[in-house]
Amino acid sequence: MEDIIKTATEFGIALVEKQHQFFLEECLDNSEHVLAIKRIADTAYGYLRGKGADPEISRKVKKELIDRGRVLFIETWMTPEEGEDPLGEEDRREARKTFNELLKEK
Repeated sequence: MEDIIKTATEFGIALVEKQHQFFLEECLDNSEHVLAIKRIADTAYGYLRGKGADPEISRKVKKELIDRGRVLFIETWMTPEEGEDPLGEEDRREARKTFNELLKEK
């Protein structure tokens, strides 16, 4: 079971990172992007539960995938456009809040 959990986590992280790259290249709407990350995490959770993984471990994997997506989202948000001043902690909080609100949407 450990191998299945490790593989699902690694594959999920790879999918989240690929989704983020697609988000950047295709200029997707924030809500589309965050919901895609949520679908990836939900799918990993469902897969692990279907394989008989403990619910708590499955939730941890789901959280890890969402957390990775959140980190990438915030990093992108915090990258100033050419010629702009660096963004501050208030901007970081706004990015986190935006991600979390979009994550709760259906």
